[in-house]
Amino acid sequence: MDNKTRKSNPPKRLPSSLIERNFKTTNLLIRIGLQTSGNMISDLFMGKSVNLNKSLFSTKNAYSTVETLKQLRGAAMKFGQLISIDDQLIFTPEISQIIGQLRSSGYSMPPRQVKKILDKNWGPGWLRNFDSFEVQPFAAASIGQVHKAKLKNGLELAIKIQFPNIRETIKNDMRSLRFLVNKAKFLPQDFDSDYYFKICEEQLIAESEYILEAENIRTYSAFCKANENLRVPTVFSELSTDQILAMSFEDGSELSSQNSIIKLKKNKIAELLIKLLLDEIFIFQFVQTDPNLSNFLLKSADYKVVLLDFGSCSNVSNDTKDLYKGLLNVGLTLNRKKIKNFLNRNGFLPNNIDKNLDDFINELIDTVIEELKFSENFNFADSKLFDLIEADKIKEFQKIIPQTLFDPDFIFIQRKILGFLLFFKSINASIPILNIIKEYDKTLQNR
Repeated sequence: MDNKTRKSNPPKRLPSSLIERNFKTTNLLIRIGLQTSGNMISDLFMGKSVNLNKSLFSTKNAYSTVETLKQLRGAAMKFGQLISIDDQLIFTPEISQIIGQLRSSGYSMPPRQVKKILDKNWGPGWLRNFDSFEVQPFAAASIGQVHKAKLKNGLELAIKIQFPNIRETIKNDMRSLRFLVNKAKFLPQDFDSDYYFKICEEQLIAESEYILEAENIRTYSAFCKANENLRVPTVFSELSTDQILAMSFEDGSELSSQNSIIKLKKNKIAELLIKLLLDEIFIFQFVQTDPNLSNFLLKSADYKVVLLDFGSCSNVSNDTKDLYKGLLNVGLTLNRKKIKNFLNRNGFLPNNIDKNLDDFINELIDTVIEELKFSENFNFADSKLFDLIEADKIKEFQKIIPQTLFDPDFIFIQRKILGFLLFFKSINASIPILNIIKEYDKTLQNR
């Protein structure tokens, strides 16, 4: 193996026992509590006004949280990745940069542990099949890490290796997260959090089944063959198992607001991703649902977008497809009354709404309508909609959380839509979103 050092992913053993993982989680909470109290006391002594949110979302707390999640990996890190799609909407740029590490970097397994897993899956002497194999991964995230290798025939591969006992750690982490969410009382009392935690756990377990992911890649590749702007890795079945996924190595730069190439082609990329999502829902009825931006690469030579991670995929039911069709149709009316009637009829809004909440919902809808009417191109960075989605208005959003138990495919699609919207905002994309949807609606009617 080539022993190359990557400072971004230092090796560290994965804590897999329930006791050890709970100890790290508890230790993190204690540190956050002490640091938050310390910041508030310091402000008090310096004559500054005490701000709980500022103290809680401090740089020290963000760093401590990220470091712990990078060590825990599993569902705990996946939860952190979901937070990281914020990209400066609620958090400061400094804290967003710290949390952004969770998208593609975590602590990797030591070489000895890697060899043990490969020996188990490929048998002794597996190295003879390769011209080279980099012992240090170029990516390490929530449930596995990826190594670059070269076959004897010169083909370059990406070898995805799953962390040991990952399915057991997922179950442990979900129990811990369920406990923390319930204790924090972030969600309304009548919100069925157990239903959604069950869905998340099932999805995470599915992500750990690399044989299933290999099949997802083949399925998605067949759908994308006609699209010259997209590229999907090729699976090497003879080297793939339930713990190892061997694919063609795809190079490119990560979709990021800090990427100069992305900024140059931002509108083209935004349009491509929106049209892809529409195809996923209405034509493929198969969606790659993970909004983590490290799952997308841009090839600078021809500006093709490479899709990488297919562990989190979902078939789209006819009911969900029809629901999105209804959302598109009523959205195109740009009529607040019709939109609210549709949302109420389909359980998107809570049953009991007071005047203040009703005014807030009206403001959200009217803001989008007015901005779509005002200009042909919708500028995500300048949209006042994001000004309404701030930390100090979180209580209003808690009240909007619907009591309806939506199907898993709908929930995961919504997660992807949110991730895309925040990404478009971060790169200052400006696209004719209304015209894109109108043209797509015509296409659907003609099918």
